[in-house]
Amino acid sequence: MKLIFFLIAFFLISIRFYFSWTGKDRERRGLSESNMVIKSDNFYEEINYIGKFQLSDDESGFKSISPGGYFKFRLNDVKVKAQSDIRGEIEYTIFDGKNDLPFNDEGKILVAKAIKEMIYWGYDAEGRMERVYQKGGSQALLREIDSMKGDQIRILYLKRLFLIDSLPSETQELIVRKVKSLNSDVDKTQFLNQIKTSRFNDPPIAAACFDIIKGMGSDMDKMNALNHIIDQDSLSAGIIAAILNMGSNMGSDMDKSNLYGKLIDKGLIKDSLFDSLSVHISKMGSDMDKVNLFNKMLEIDPITENQWIILISESESLGSDMDKANMLSTFSKKMPKTDPVKAAYVKAAKTIGNDNDYGRVMRALE
Repeated sequence: MKLIFFLIAFFLISIRFYFSWTGKDRERRGLSESNMVIKSDNFYEEINYIGKFQLSDDESGFKSISPGGYFKFRLNDVKVKAQSDIRGEIEYTIFDGKNDLPFNDEGKILVAKAIKEMIYWGYDAEGRMERVYQKGGSQALLREIDSMKGDQIRILYLKRLFLIDSLPSETQELIVRKVKSLNSDVDKTQFLNQIKTSRFNDPPIAAACFDIIKGMGSDMDKMNALNHIIDQDSLSAGIIAAILNMGSNMGSDMDKSNLYGKLIDKGLIKDSLFDSLSVHISKMGSDMDKVNLFNKMLEIDPITENQWIILISESESLGSDMDKANMLSTFSKKMPKTDPVKAAYVKAAKTIGNDNDYGRVMRALE
C-alpha cells in the first residue's frame, strides 16, 4: 500500500514538473513570457519578461506587474528594467546609454518606448487587436500593421481585418496592399485566396492582388494564386487579360502552358482575348507547348475569320518545319476557306523551308 501511495505521489510531482518545464503551468496561470534577442553588426535588441502585466490606457507605462514578475528591455546601450516585488510594487532601473535615470519624465519616455517595442513584438496581440478595433475600428487596426515587427504579428492583424465583411472598397484595397509587406509568398497566397469573387472585379483591388503576385519569387506560388482567381465565377475580360500578361512573365513554359490551358478549359478566352492568347503562345520557347495550345484553341467556339487569320499567322513562330506543316494541315480541316483566311494560310506555308512539308501543306488547302 505504501508503495502505491509513493508511486501516485511521484506521478503527481512528475506531472507538475512537466507542466512547469514546458511552460504550460505558466499559461494556465495567465502569465505572459518572452525571451527575445536580435543582434547584428552594431545592433542589439533584447526583450525579456514574465508575469501578468496591466498597461496604462495610453500604453506608455505599467499599471501593475504581478508579484515577482519583471520586464527587461535593451536596445544597444539603452536599458530599461521594471520589476515587481512580493507586494506588487514596481521598481524601475533605467539607463539611457550614458547615465542612470530616475523614474522621472525623461525616464518615463524610455519606459514608454520600451513598452511600445514589447507591443510591436507581439505582447498580448489578440487582446490588443480587439482593444484597438473597439476604440478606432478597422482604420486603427490598419494603421498598426506597419508598426508590428515580424510576419507572425502582421498576419494576426491581417486575419482580423479579413474577417470584417462590411469594409468599403478603398479600405479593402489598402488591406490587400498590406499583404505585400509579408516576407513569405506562401502567406501572401493564403491571404489572396481569402478574397471573395466579387472583389476581383473591383479594379483597384484586382490591381493590388496582381501587384502582389507579380512580386512573388516562385512561379509555383504565382500559379497557386492565379489558379484561385481563375476558379472564381464571372471574371471580367480585364482580369483575364491581366492573368494572361502575368503568365507571359513566368519563366517556365510548362507553367505558362498549364495556365493558358486552364483558361481555355474554363471557357474564359473570348473575343479580343483570343487574339492576345495567340500572341502569348507564339512567344513561348517550346514548340511542343505551342502546338498543344494551338490545338487546344481550336476547341474554342466560335472562331471568327479574323481570329483564324491571327491564329494562322502566329503559327509561323514554330521553329520546326514538320511542326508547322502539321499545324497548318490541322488548321486546313477546320478553318473557313474564305480568301483572307486562305491568304494567311499561304503566307504561313511559304515560311516552310522543306519542299515535301510545303507541298503537303498546300495540297491540304485544296
